[in-house]
Amino acid sequence: MELMYKNIFLGKIEITERESFWISGNFYPNPEASEFKSFFDALVCEDGFDESQFDEDLLDENNWYVCENGKIIGISYPAIYDDSEIGFRYR
Repeated sequence: MELMYKNIFLGKIEITERESFWISGNFYPNPEASEFKSFFDALVCEDGFDESQFDEDLLDENNWYVCENGKIIGISYPAIYDDSEIGFRYR
């Protein structure tokens, strides 16, 4: 499975668990994913997520999706942790 933002391939996802619409796994980033690090860090920050520091395109969930076996599936913002664990839900 591949994580995509618009037409940017951010990395591969190795699924470790599926529960209904929720997916978790290991994330193997491409170099392009480093441009999104501050966004991913903010999403998992225990102090809360401050949307005001990010642009509207980044906050538009329609720009986030995964590609699995050639099928494009819309997702919520992906939560990516420092240990490369990823979690998201299908929209």
